[in-house]
Amino acid sequence: MPDVWIEHGLVAAGEKIDVLLAPHRQSTALALCRALSRRIERPGAAGLVATSGTVVARLDLSELVRAALPLSRWWQRYLLVPADGAPAGDFGELIVDPRFGARLRELLIAGLRGRRDPGAVAPILRLVAADPRGRQVSADLLWLAEVVGTLALLQARGGLLALATDDEAVAAAIAGPSAEARVDALLGLLGALPPTPTEAPLWGVHCNRAGSLAMLRSTAVIKADAARTVFNVGGAGVRWAVVDSGIDARHYAFRRRDRAGAPLRLREAWSEATRVIATYDFRQIRALLGARALEEAPEEVQARLVGPGEREAAQALLRDTQEHGVDWPRWRLLLKIPHREGLYQPPRHKHGTHVAGILAADWRPEDDEEDALESERGAVRPERPRVGVCPELELYDLRIADERGSYDEFALIAALQFIRACNAEHEHVEVAGVNLSVSLRHDVANYACGRTPACEECERLVASGVVVVAAAGNHGRARYISADGEVDEGYRAVSITDPGNADAVITVGATHRADPYAYGVSYFSSRGPTGDGRLKPDLVAPGEKILSTVPGDREERMDGTSMAAPHVSGAAALLLSRHPELIGRPREIKKILQATAIDLGRERYFQGAGLLDVLAALESI
Repeated sequence: MPDVWIEHGLVAAGEKIDVLLAPHRQSTALALCRALSRRIERPGAAGLVATSGTVVARLDLSELVRAALPLSRWWQRYLLVPADGAPAGDFGELIVDPRFGARLRELLIAGLRGRRDPGAVAPILRLVAADPRGRQVSADLLWLAEVVGTLALLQARGGLLALATDDEAVAAAIAGPSAEARVDALLGLLGALPPTPTEAPLWGVHCNRAGSLAMLRSTAVIKADAARTVFNVGGAGVRWAVVDSGIDARHYAFRRRDRAGAPLRLREAWSEATRVIATYDFRQIRALLGARALEEAPEEVQARLVGPGEREAAQALLRDTQEHGVDWPRWRLLLKIPHREGLYQPPRHKHGTHVAGILAADWRPEDDEEDALESERGAVRPERPRVGVCPELELYDLRIADERGSYDEFALIAALQFIRACNAEHEHVEVAGVNLSVSLRHDVANYACGRTPACEECERLVASGVVVVAAAGNHGRARYISADGEVDEGYRAVSITDPGNADAVITVGATHRADPYAYGVSYFSSRGPTGDGRLKPDLVAPGEKILSTVPGDREERMDGTSMAAPHVSGAAALLLSRHPELIGRPREIKKILQATAIDLGRERYFQGAGLLDVLAALESI
């Protein structure tokens, strides 16, 4: 994809770019990973690992062009074209064949000159008249020579980040080199090219994008309190995954309660005392997938393996993964953080616990005698319970973001694949829904909207019967700097982030926490349409100054569409709890929530179907 080339143009020679590689539909991620590892001198340094559908690697320009691209049918069949026009011919053969080397250089130089000067007579790009295959240099090969030759020259000078100081310098650095210089740079990069394999397991290369983490008066705004009272439903019997920075499973807000309503006390092994069913750690999934022996795994993962035979089982799992690929259900052994004192690791970032509190908190003033947090009215102790949308819901905690809130697309994809695989183990839908209060900036120039790797994985998850709720993003307002240096601010359309661009997910924008009718859609909330013209967001829900839980039995206010999304997740969970026959029918849930939303009188690309109304949704069935 273009973004991969752009990233390589910014850095110096030898610097690596993190990429996701998609296998060809007739191949597998494991086959692609193995083929690439045989062509890279140091696969370990490339961080080369595969999940069930994606390969991730750190590749410099040389490794990308010499090792990865020859694994594609594009390289093997379309860089050279025979006289009859049928795709055939291996460009790699010519690099090592002395009969064609000089002629190839001449043709590439002539071709690039022709591309630069539309008025010039197009050269005949046949390799040699006597070539029995009649092969010709294709337009794709000329494009490759221009792009890779330019990038190699830029990298030799330190890359555009170090080289260019203004727009004119950037333009000169890109346009300045001659056709001879570009072709020689390409051929120098490809010298002694390894033999091209017969298999072609590579389909596409994408950047591994970095992501960001995009009470309770707000529950009354969406009528969740009224819905629970009228229908006597709180989410019992439904389980939801929160893919985020982690949930503090020891927080009073997520404790189970005895018949008298008192929270269960935490003991040495306290799995039964929390509604957080399990905690899985995907923050170091890449290092784990790349480990061939347990000693190569992160130390904190090794420290969790204290049960009888766990270390031996982990060693066998790593060995089998290298041989046969990822078996996600077995990977619970390495991913699970035990709910035991001395082994449990609380989250290092508050975002995920805050999201989970909006979704499922049940925290009462009498739960803890030392609870002396100030309420909104300034009292020494809270005067009423802090209750989320769905206070009986059970949660799965899937951690992808570190203590800084940073994560990448590969970790998100791995977590989503894990959920799908775990559901496949059961005849019932174990995880009914997923909340994704995460945000990957959509690069409209490089990806078909809603077709990025993360979006595609969400589509597969919805197709498997799981409700997926995603934040719309917080890019609805932007600061602009004009050509004369003046700073201005304004609203921005077509600003929905991934995975909210996926068609099947429920994408949620933000409103005021208490008075959405007056204030409408929040200034920061990303707006539609999508890059390909679809209506997004699907709904809006409260997302401004939302009071919710944070680690350590505390609460804070936070803003963002990250806070709006769990309101909708909670509404969907209440529907499923009340009407279990809807479990496994996520598209039906989306239709119900949209059909019963309240029109705020705003532009549809701002508000979608309108403000979430949980009571109306339950009454509609």
